[in-house]
Amino acid sequence: MFHSELEKIPNRGENITCEEGFTVFHGADNIFLGSNVSLVDTTLNAGTGIGSIIIEDYVLTGHGVKIVARGHDYTAYNMDRHYIVTEGPVHVKEGAWLGSGSIVLAGVTIGAHAVIGAGSVVTRDVPDYAVVAGNPARTIIRDIRRRHSFSERVLNRLSRMLGRLF
Repeated sequence: MFHSELEKIPNRGENITCEEGFTVFHGADNIFLGSNVSLVDTTLNAGTGIGSIIIEDYVLTGHGVKIVARGHDYTAYNMDRHYIVTEGPVHVKEGAWLGSGSIVLAGVTIGAHAVIGAGSVVTRDVPDYAVVAGNPARTIIRDIRRRHSFSERVLNRLSRMLGRLF
């Protein structure tokens, strides 16, 4: 489904899907979307300087994801806190999956094919193929390929064992 908010982003690939609730809060010119991306009802909040958001090909987001490349200076007081904006780039690499309700903060890179658990708050870089969850997000699985290869080894071993029985 093509969404009017998507039209605000000039730097985008093909086959991008989003739904009602998808929002570009700020910095549309500083958002770069790859192809075959599903953003559901994600909110993107990019900056005007270094606060870019790059989302590579095949990225999938769940409902209510927020990607925020800008914020406010927590060391400022009173009205200064309202007006002093800080920025940092966010880079979501190819094939990453951001679970529903997750929040990705400024200065974070999410590795290729990484998985972010639902409701997680990502404050640090996530390696390729890692699974992270929690607030703040912590590594649950370092490399999902090892889990997959473990399953394959077990299936191969069982297959060999059954082959000897019959």
